[in-house]
Amino acid sequence: MLPKRVMDLPGWAPQPGGAKKAGDVFPTSTDDVFIESVITYVNEHLIFTCKFRGASVFYDFPMLDQETANKVAAILKDHIGKTLTSIAFAEIPEHKAG
Repeated sequence: MLPKRVMDLPGWAPQPGGAKKAGDVFPTSTDDVFIESVITYVNEHLIFTCKFRGASVFYDFPMLDQETANKVAAILKDHIGKTLTSIAFAEIPEHKAG
């Protein structure tokens, strides 16, 4: 059964990652970053960016499957400019019976 909210997905809350140089600071809370863009779904991970202190930070969020990734990507796109926390309680639409 598919989790009902984004925060119920395994791997919530996704952690920031990507290249880092000396002196870089990564965010420690989903309240500190603002959703910027959805990049892609690859190898069972949804890749997206958030803004933190004016810089883009990459996130790698494990997904259950392609359909769930598409739904979470749509939620992220609907929340661009809002905090990553803002999607935690967003409901994931049910999978259509096929």
